[in-house]
Amino acid sequence: MFSFIKKLAKNERAILYTCFFAFFCNGSLALMMGSAMPDLKLAYNLSDTVSGLFLSAHSAGNLIAGFISGIVPLYLGQKKSIILLSSLAFIGFAMMILWGNPVWLFLAFVFTGLGRGAVSNFDNRMVNLLSGGSPIGTNLLHSSFAVGAITAPMIFLVVSRMFGWRAALGVVVAFGCISLTNFGRMKLKQDKMDRKDKTNSTVTFLKNPSFLILAMMMFCYLCSEYAINGWLVTYIQNKESLLAGFGKTGEELTAAVKAYSQSMATLMWVVMLAGRLFCAWLSTRVPQKKMMMVASFGVAIFYGLMLVSSSIPVATICVAGLGFCMAGICPMIYSDAAIFTNTYPMATSFILCIGSGGAILMPTVVGTLAERFGFTGGMSAIFVTVLLLVVFAVLNVTVKTRVPKEYKAQA
Repeated sequence: MFSFIKKLAKNERAILYTCFFAFFCNGSLALMMGSAMPDLKLAYNLSDTVSGLFLSAHSAGNLIAGFISGIVPLYLGQKKSIILLSSLAFIGFAMMILWGNPVWLFLAFVFTGLGRGAVSNFDNRMVNLLSGGSPIGTNLLHSSFAVGAITAPMIFLVVSRMFGWRAALGVVVAFGCISLTNFGRMKLKQDKMDRKDKTNSTVTFLKNPSFLILAMMMFCYLCSEYAINGWLVTYIQNKESLLAGFGKTGEELTAAVKAYSQSMATLMWVVMLAGRLFCAWLSTRVPQKKMMMVASFGVAIFYGLMLVSSSIPVATICVAGLGFCMAGICPMIYSDAAIFTNTYPMATSFILCIGSGGAILMPTVVGTLAERFGFTGGMSAIFVTVLLLVVFAVLNVTVKTRVPKEYKAQA
């Protein structure tokens, strides 16, 4: 499973490990926002709608990053671009610590999205190039994200209890400083891209149905993932039928529910890590298109059961099943799209942009519906995008892939 890493030159392995650590930071960043949201709401007196708007602002930053992270390297080079753009994520976290003005916080969440999106764009494209589009490479990359996502809720729970939620966010800022140092040490063979080469700026891939199907899969997946990650902790803490199962009241209930909800965020990413490693192993035996289709059906089943369950053991199993089924979908979309992203640098940007479009919409929709119909009603909206994910996953298997002429020429 790790054979492609052994074949890389020393400098290429260093770049690969830099990408892995940056994705670990992305995972910490993403889950820390969801873990900190209840404390942010309390400290700054934020409504559910405003909180959802902030999560959407993060996705909006991700969307903007999709455009600019494909263009900026044409002028600054890849190294300077990723250092500049990725630093914005940790500046955003520092802003959350300092002040609670809604406009200030909105900008902070936009910055976190810009930084996260830039890293996602750079890392996925770089790992696809280094691994030759292997699903093993992208699954290992996204496993690094899962490790960060696993540790973030635990770090938040421990550090916030000892020093407060601001200190917990400060840990992510520290991780970011290490990541920026690693990016600064990279030695890229082709740092500055040739602006005269049309393949570096063309968007002709948007006419290819195979690319559009993958892009819509990313739209539905990120729409679901961002909303679930952003609202899972708050959803559990507000579901009365689950709260009754703890058999406690007052401060004991509050402490128990907070610990359980944070542990569910951790559990989801533990099984996602296992799932991504499993997908990396299985991808050498089963076509990744079929794996994504089966996984999409699994996401629909477990998410639907999670919404209707009122039993703590059943809810726990559903969260675990949901994480395992979601695990390999995103990395395999990037891997399946390697015929486009390894040919056209802008292709990775557009997959990220299209995916972020859904991620911008859903967190706000969930927050708005939650204020009117409760969190079960709000979270039910995500089920629509899950069903659409199933539809596009089926199309990805049944519609014949149209390989770009430029990719054939390179091969």
